Amino acid sequence: MRPLTLALCAGLSLSIATVALADSPAAPLSVSAGAAARIVLSGPVRDIVVGDPSVADVSLVNERTLVVLGKKAGATTILAFDARGRALADRDVVVSDVPTQAVVVQRGLSAATYACGDRCSLLGATNAPAAPAPAAAVP
Repeated sequence: MRPLTLALCAGLSLSIATVALADSPAAPLSVSAGAAARIVLSGPVRDIVVGDPSVADVSLVNERTLVVLGKKAGATTILAFDARGRALADRDVVVSDVPTQAVVVQRGLSAATYACGDRCSLLGATNAPAAPAPAAAVP
């Protein structure tokens, strides 16, 4: 009797963990401005909704593949539905100004961003604002 009880408890624990994993939201999709990322759907899509079209756009490659195009830095949501109105995708999308292959070099308070492939090219540099001069003592 005891092995049967242990087996039932183990099976119940596994099924609860599987349900919890299935209901957990997908990690946000990160894409750089000017870059693209792919979302593969479990079924044919009929409708696509983009929360903020100024941040990202979506192209339909085929009935099960979407391509997300990063437009400007920000965050939005992409929803995809089948013909019955069931959700096929509900993804948060984060678009960054920093390219995926970028390297940021930090020197003190200054930073320089480079896009690197075979060679690196400077994309931009920032310098920290100068510290304000200390206030003079008033006699």
